[in-house]
Amino acid sequence: MNYSSSLRYLNSFLNLEQVYRPHSRIWNLKRMRELLEIFGRPERHVFTLLIGGTKGKGSTGYFLSEILRQSGLRVGFYHSPHLETPRERIWIGGRPVPEKEFAKGLSAIQRKLRGRKDFTYFEIMTLLASLLFKDKRVEAAVYEVGMGGRLDATHVLPAKLVILTPIHYDHEAYLGNTLAEIAREKTAILIPHRDAVVAPQEPEVLREIRKVARKRRCPLWPPLHKKRLRIRLLGDFQKLNAAVAIRAAQVLRERYQFPVNQKAVLRGVTSNHWPGRMELVKGRPSLLLDGAHNPKSIEALSRNLKKLFPKKRKILIFGTSRDKRSDRMIPLLAKVFQTCILTQSDTPRAKELVALLREASGEFPALIPTPSSQEALRLARELAGGDDLIVATGSFYLIGEVRSKCRN
Repeated sequence: MNYSSSLRYLNSFLNLEQVYRPHSRIWNLKRMRELLEIFGRPERHVFTLLIGGTKGKGSTGYFLSEILRQSGLRVGFYHSPHLETPRERIWIGGRPVPEKEFAKGLSAIQRKLRGRKDFTYFEIMTLLASLLFKDKRVEAAVYEVGMGGRLDATHVLPAKLVILTPIHYDHEAYLGNTLAEIAREKTAILIPHRDAVVAPQEPEVLREIRKVARKRRCPLWPPLHKKRLRIRLLGDFQKLNAAVAIRAAQVLRERYQFPVNQKAVLRGVTSNHWPGRMELVKGRPSLLLDGAHNPKSIEALSRNLKKLFPKKRKILIFGTSRDKRSDRMIPLLAKVFQTCILTQSDTPRAKELVALLREASGEFPALIPTPSSQEALRLARELAGGDDLIVATGSFYLIGEVRSKCRN
C-alpha cells in the first residue's frame, strides 16, 4: 500500500474517537491482547513507559521523550489525538514517523489480519506503534493513555514506569461523575511492584492513588520542585509537566541506569516543537492554538492569556465535543473574551451549534455562530485588527482544522 491507501485502510476500522457512545460495551482489552499475540508480542522488545491522567499527558510525554532523546537514546512516543495527520501519533527520534514507514507498517498489519475488521482504529494504531518501535529498535517507548486507563488499549503494555498527571473531570459519560470514580479508572494502569511518578492531585484523587499503590506495592514519586525551571513552551502549567517528566527521567536513571544527565534534562525541557498546545502562530493578527477541552484546562488557558497578553484584544473561536462540559468552560472564557465565534469541527462527535448557542447565550457581548472552522477563522481574521490575538480552543479536532487552514 502507498500512504493514501494505508489511510483508507486505517479509516476502515471503527473509530471510537469520532462517535459518542457512553457506557458502550465495546471497550475491553481482549482485542488488543489478541492483536499483540497475532504479531508475536512486539511490545516485549521495547522498554515501555505509560502516561495516564487528565491534564498534561501529551506535554509530559513530549518532555520525557525529549529528555531521553537528548540523553542519546532512540526514543518512541505514542500519543493521541492527532491534529492534521495520523502520523503525528507515532514519533521516533523526535519526529512523526515518515509516510513510507507508516504505510509499510499498515501493509504488514493488513496482510496478517486477512480482512478482519473486528478491531478499533485506536487498537490498530497502538499495534502499529508497537511494531514500528520494535522494527526501528527503539530503546524506550513513551505511550500516552487514550482515555481512562482500565479499559484503554495501552493498559496491556508491559510498562516499567507509570506516570499520572493531574486527574480532573473529563469524559464523565464514560469514566464516572465523581473524581473518585474517574481516579479509579485512571489509576488502574498502576503496575504491581513498579514505580509511579504522580503529579499533585485533588485530595479525593490522591486517596484513590494511594489506595491502589498500597495494594499493588507501587512506590510513588512526587514531581521535581518546579519553581526554578525554565522552559520554552508557553503556559505556566507546562512547568509542572516538565517537573513530572524530569522526575520520571531521574527514576529511570536511578532504577534502570538510563544515561540521563543534567545537560540532557535542560535540552529536553527547553524543546518547543509541540503543536497545538499554547502554540503561537505569529502574524497580523497573531493566532494562538490550544487543545484545552475540559474546565481545568480552560481555566489554565484563561489565566495564561491574561498573564501573557494583558493588553491585546482577544477574539475567541470555540467548539468542542458532545461529551465535554462546555457549560463549565464557556463562563471561564467569557471572563477573557468580548467576542466569541462558535463553530463545530467536521466530526460526528462535535457538539452542535444550537447546543453551544444555548450555553453561551448572554455570556459574551458579541456571540457569532459559524457552520465550519474555516468560516470561523475567516470571520475572526476579518474582525481582528493587526495587533489583536485570535484564540482557537475547545477541541483538538477543531485545533487541527484551524491549524491546517491558518497557513492559507
